[in-house]
Amino acid sequence: MHQAVRFFAVAAVVAIAGCASSPRTNPAGEAAVERIAPPVTVPKSSTHKVVLAMNGAKIAVESKDWVEFKREWRETFAEHAKNANVAFTFVDGDAQPTGEDGTILQVYVNDYRIVGIGMRIMFGIMTGNAFIDAKVRFQNLKDGMPFGEQQYNTTSS
Repeated sequence: MHQAVRFFAVAAVVAIAGCASSPRTNPAGEAAVERIAPPVTVPKSSTHKVVLAMNGAKIAVESKDWVEFKREWRETFAEHAKNANVAFTFVDGDAQPTGEDGTILQVYVNDYRIVGIGMRIMFGIMTGNAFIDAKVRFQNLKDGMPFGEQQYNTTSS
C-alpha cells in the first residue's frame, strides 16, 4: 500500500478512535481497533486525492451530535491531508466518481457514542464507554470501482 493511503488508513482509525477520549491501546500503543478484513491496497495513482464521504444508519445520523461528529472527522482529515500534501474533499452522504485519479473513502457509521473529556472528568466511570461501529469502503475516484472495504469497531473505557 502506498504511503499516502497507508497514512489515510491510519487517519481513519485515529478519527474512528478519536471519538473516544481515551481509546484502548494495544501493546504497540496504537488504538485498539478490531479490523475484520485484511488491509485494502490502493494503486499509487489513486493516492494524491482523497474524498471522504460520510453517512450512516438512522440511529447515527439522527443523533444530536452527528453534525459535531462529522465536523471532527472533516477537520482531522483536512489537517492530515494538508500535512501529507494530499488533495482532500469532504462530502456529506455518498461521493460520486469524478473521472479524476484519487480515492473515495465512503464511511458508513452503524452506531457510535462520543464521550467528551468534560463528561469523563465530571462523571468518571459512570459516563460509560465511547465506541464506534463503522464500515469504510475504498473506491476509485475515477470510475467508482471498489478497492476494498474495512469494518472497524473500537471502544474506550
